Amino acid sequence: MRYNNRITLIRKSPPADPLHDRPTETRETVTCLTIPITSAQELSVYGLVNTMAYEIHVKNPALPVNEIELDGVKWTINKTLVNRKSTVFIVSGGASNG
Repeated sequence: MRYNNRITLIRKSPPADPLHDRPTETRETVTCLTIPITSAQELSVYGLVNTMAYEIHVKNPALPVNEIELDGVKWTINKTLVNRKSTVFIVSGGASNG
C-alpha cells in the first residue's frame, strides 16, 4: 500500500478547569492512503448515503482521534478500525457538505 497523502490527526483533551478553560487540542501529521467510498452498498452500511465519505488508512495503530484534517478541511470520524499493522478511519463531512 502506498501512503502518499498527508493528514492531520486532531486529539482533544478536557480542560483542567471546565468552567474557564477550553479543551486542549493536539495535532499530529501522518502519512496515509485516502480512498473515496463510492459504492452505494458500502455507504449504506456506514449510514452515509447522502454524504461524501472516505476510507483513510494510516500505518501503525493510532491513538484515539476526535477529528481528521485533510487538505485544510476537518472531517468527522464515523468509525475506527484498528488492525495489527494499521488503522482505518471511515470519515464523512468536509467541504462538500457545507
